Amino acid sequence: MSIITSILTLKGLFYLLVAAGAIIMFANMVIAASLKNRVPGGFVGKWLTIMWVFMFFFFLAEAGAFFFIKSLKNMALSYFIIGLVLFFGSIFIVVVNRFMYHLIKELEVHK
Repeated sequence: MSIITSILTLKGLFYLLVAAGAIIMFANMVIAASLKNRVPGGFVGKWLTIMWVFMFFFFLAEAGAFFFIKSLKNMALSYFIIGLVLFFGSIFIVVVNRFMYHLIKELEVHK
C-alpha cells in the first residue's frame, strides 16, 4: 500500500490532521510565550498564562493521540477522551473570548 493510499483512508486523515494540529499548536505556544514575555502582567498577563496552559494540554493531547489511540482497545474510553478534549476546547474558546473582550476594552480606554 502506498503512502498516498494510506493517507486517504479516514484513519490516515485522522493522523494527518492530528499531526498538523500538533504542529500548529506548538507554533501557537511559542508565539503566546513570546507575547507573555512582552506583557508586564495584570489582566492580560494572567489570561495569556491561562491560554498558554490550555494550549499546552491541547498539544499534549494531539501529540499523544498517535500513541494512545492506536493502542486503545476500549471504544467507550476513546469516545470519552475525545469528548473531554472537545469540552476543554470549548472552555478554551471561552477563555480566548474573555481575553479578547477585556483586551479591546482596555485598548478603548487608552485611546
